[in-house]
Amino acid sequence: MDLKILSESSEKTRMIGEGFAKLLNPGDIVFLLGELGGGMTTFISGIAKGLNSKGNVSSPSFTLINIYEFTKDNVEYNLVHCDLYRVSGFKDIPDIGIEEYIYDNRSIVFIEWGNFLKEKISKDYLVIKFDYMLDDQKQADSKETLDQKRQLTFSAENIYWTQKLKIFKKIKPL
Repeated sequence: MDLKILSESSEKTRMIGEGFAKLLNPGDIVFLLGELGGGMTTFISGIAKGLNSKGNVSSPSFTLINIYEFTKDNVEYNLVHCDLYRVSGFKDIPDIGIEEYIYDNRSIVFIEWGNFLKEKISKDYLVIKFDYMLDDQKQADSKETLDQKRQLTFSAENIYWTQKLKIFKKIKPL
């Protein structure tokens, strides 16, 4: 199942993330795909807000993994934001330590640039693709593209995430 949502601004992207957070459970894995500056960290900041997590959200481009704590039903959990842009392939994964969070039922894991990792994971996951929506070439060449429209495509290939997307389609913040 695919669900497409248009975001006209970074604030809207953040709101979409905040609404989506309501559906997340520890153990969930989400892959984020898109171009640099596509809004993935902005979306994660909305997720963090929706989970009432502690700490300021920042891009893990250089640290590779950022972990934010949140509490649900009086239990501490982790929101894990991983950026694999600088990782050359699966052979580097053991050095990063992301696998301990993927199979940990106390973490919600978001992985940017992890296409090579999807087939190696033996759990259901969701893919969210961030695409720029340019009105014309003039806008593409201007400096105003920092806050342009983006299309978020949520893609589920399993029953678990398909059911969650059906619920999200009804409650998404638009």
